[in-house]
Amino acid sequence: MKTKKITVKTVKFFDIICLTDKVKTFLQENNCQNGLINIFTRHTTVAIRINEKEDGFFKDLKRVVFNDIANPEDDYHHNDLETRDPATLCPINGEECLNGHSHVGQMIMGAASETIPVLDGEIQLGRWQEILLWELDHGRDREVIFSFVGE
Repeated sequence: MKTKKITVKTVKFFDIICLTDKVKTFLQENNCQNGLINIFTRHTTVAIRINEKEDGFFKDLKRVVFNDIANPEDDYHHNDLETRDPATLCPINGEECLNGHSHVGQMIMGAASETIPVLDGEIQLGRWQEILLWELDHGRDREVIFSFVGE
């Protein structure tokens, strides 16, 4: 198995970072030929998804997920600091971030990782597919781990 941990700097809520070229470079640098590549993040307010890299789609997804379903203005039990489990608090700049919508959005978007076949050294993405990291909270450093299993 070959692995690499990278740090991705996000800037703001719903920042979208394309990881496709970084994954391809990892595969080339490690001479990965046939197997599976997994792209994983250790965060609960970030999603890793494969989809089209197109601004209209991004706007539609943000509207549907964060206006219609997980609106930041709604009430979330996760944001009630009087009843929340203190072990889950993570102050940013001295203040707890009220990010219930970010956790709900990540569950709706559905993934902390993606696994993709690699054949003859090439990642097997479709014509329009890209590997995208979606920031669902506020901008900060995010860890992403690439793991290749195969030959």
